[in-house]
Amino acid sequence: MKPFIHDDFLLPNSIAKSLYEKYAKDLPIIDYHCHLDPKAIYEDKKYNNLYEVWLEADHYKWRLMRAFGVTEDFITGNQPDELKFMKWAEVVPELIGNPLYHWTHFELSRYFNVNELLSLNTAPSIYKNVNKQLEHLTARKLIEMSHVETICTTDDPVDSLKWHDLLAKDSSFKTKVLPAFRPDKAINLELSWFRSWIDELSSVTQMDLTSFDSFKKALVNRIDYFHQRGCRLSDHALDVILYE
Repeated sequence: MKPFIHDDFLLPNSIAKSLYEKYAKDLPIIDYHCHLDPKAIYEDKKYNNLYEVWLEADHYKWRLMRAFGVTEDFITGNQPDELKFMKWAEVVPELIGNPLYHWTHFELSRYFNVNELLSLNTAPSIYKNVNKQLEHLTARKLIEMSHVETICTTDDPVDSLKWHDLLAKDSSFKTKVLPAFRPDKAINLELSWFRSWIDELSSVTQMDLTSFDSFKKALVNRIDYFHQRGCRLSDHALDVILYE
């Protein structure tokens, strides 16, 4: 029986297969938006288990788990990692038609040679199998396996970009890790932590933020700071769009 993920996955005809094989297959990945942690990349983090590498910081998976009624203690709470993974596995069979269904099985196949469909029944053996393989994998190794040329992380304007600076000096790692400017907090005036964030912005820019004009100048200051460290992209999450 043909596995769900196979060599011609998403290639429905000969033209698609030809274009992929001749032109796309060996091209590097330039990832201009991700949520990878530059500190984990610099330190070449080794992951303890599949939950840690896959679920611990993935808000897309969290959102679906919540939608299916999984309680928060099995998502971001204090339940054991394996039990949290089992809750995700229980949800996965319900996701046919959602990209996460495809991503889940593609990642299991691509990186761990696991071609079983994830479910509550298959989860224990998959968890054990992948955890064994993770003993020999690290953050950098997984990136290298993906043939990634450039990564742009998601960074707050007040971030020091310390880990990007260290990675830029590390000749042993060939993938470029660049910052991307993510100023969401600058427009969230109604949230409780906005004032404390303004204080942080004032501190890192050494500017007194006493007006809208000085606030804008401080953001320009941080844009320049990011630019000096290779940033050429800005990414905004607009959760609410106001209109009349």
